[in-house]
Amino acid sequence: MNTPLSALFLHGGPGLSSIAERNLYGKTLSIHWWDQPRSVVLFARPFEALVDAAEDEIRMLAESRGRPVDIIAHSFGAHLALRLAKRVPQYIDRLWLLAPVYDMGDAFVRLATRLLTISPTSEPLLAALEEFKAASDHSRFARLAAHVTSCANFFDLYWSAEADTRRRWYMNLLTHESVVDSSAFEVIVQDFWAEPQPLPQAATGIRTVQLVFGREDQLVNIDAERFTWTQLFPHARSTEVNTGHFIHLEAPVERWWRER
Repeated sequence: MNTPLSALFLHGGPGLSSIAERNLYGKTLSIHWWDQPRSVVLFARPFEALVDAAEDEIRMLAESRGRPVDIIAHSFGAHLALRLAKRVPQYIDRLWLLAPVYDMGDAFVRLATRLLTISPTSEPLLAALEEFKAASDHSRFARLAAHVTSCANFFDLYWSAEADTRRRWYMNLLTHESVVDSSAFEVIVQDFWAEPQPLPQAATGIRTVQLVFGREDQLVNIDAERFTWTQLFPHARSTEVNTGHFIHLEAPVERWWRER
């Protein structure tokens, strides 16, 4: 595709990448499949450095296009999008939040609970879950996340029941590409956890905000997330699709983004 890029993609994680998106879509969409720099782990404030890098990226994209561009943010990427909306709304045309996760702790509680229905004898996971529920500090979250991600099948939970072919494609990609960087996840989350979260107050200046949730998403409490994000963006519209957490890898593009 030779048309100017009209959207910046902010992938989830942190510590994920846009490898799967580039593999699936190539250059068929005018979306900049940006890999968030894992080198931010070298900074004193990795999450803040990541937001700075995202700001540089959208500024470059908007200036090269000569007008504001869309942001398409998935999962944890919505936190980057929220901060960009507050910092540089002049560079943003429309904002698309796909399966946005405001409460990371709740997402991992939901994952752990589901994993325990599959493997109820996992005592370390159960202990980590109960400890985090008792006191949701970062050290307990880190322990819970470590137990969740050590389960070989935890990424299976990110997909709807109808997406088995796409799920197997993704799992094969994980074995051949550096789709995930667990060290980046740990370091960025630690810094993110220490930062006061934006209060539910309006982020102004974005003309269109669209929330998209997957009905079979096992990480997200749709009602709770919709409530929080519509407080942050009162004019946001919300829709649901028949997918799991990876909405943009399951559903046709017209269900989660419209170029114009």
